[in-house]
Amino acid sequence: MCYETSRRSSKLTEEVSVKYKDSTGFTGFLDRLGGALLEPRKTFDDILTEKRSILEPLLLILVFFGIQGALVGVFFVRIISSIFTLLSPITGFEQFGTFQAFSFIIPVTTAIMWIIGSLILWVVSAGIAHLCARYIFGGMGAYTQLLKLYGYAIVPSSLVILGMVLVGLNFLFFFSYCIVLCLIAIFWMVSISVVAVERCHLIDPGKAFISSFIVPLVVYMIIFSLLTYLLSLSLGGFLI
Repeated sequence: MCYETSRRSSKLTEEVSVKYKDSTGFTGFLDRLGGALLEPRKTFDDILTEKRSILEPLLLILVFFGIQGALVGVFFVRIISSIFTLLSPITGFEQFGTFQAFSFIIPVTTAIMWIIGSLILWVVSAGIAHLCARYIFGGMGAYTQLLKLYGYAIVPSSLVILGMVLVGLNFLFFFSYCIVLCLIAIFWMVSISVVAVERCHLIDPGKAFISSFIVPLVVYMIIFSLLTYLLSLSLGGFLI
């Protein structure tokens, strides 16, 4: 009986040790990605308990949105190449050849711009949600904690990458599929963001939804309206 108990305890210790090692390796990284998609509450609780660094979610944003930006640039290159192909008998083939030689600059530029924009949205969106949850609804979490969880919340954007790849293969056939995948990704990311605010600040889901979606949406709409108004003033009221 004592031998069986000791054996069971040893096995449990070994499993815990393996789990701890996995959480710091590539397998643990994949577990966190899958957990963010399928079990965000448990995964976020584990991340907060382990006090993981911000480097991993930062890497996710750089990779996911870098790929998206590069794909956007590839689409631009294909469109411009088609235009050059049609106009090359008029403008000359030398200009078309020059464009092809430097066409790689466009995907690189769009990838960098996409990454910068996503980083700004990441920081600002987490900041708005944190301020609302902390100072309006009495949350208990820290901004850096929520920022980390928001980084994992972008994992469903992989569906956007899939949709863009499919559209690149056949625009007419896969365009509707791309729209559906993008809508699913947006809904999924919003849902995970709600869970992130809920677990980080320990508030109920309704307040977390307001903090993570409603308030940031209102803020962005106000900013967009102000920018549109200022742009219209700079154009002499043409857009009003």
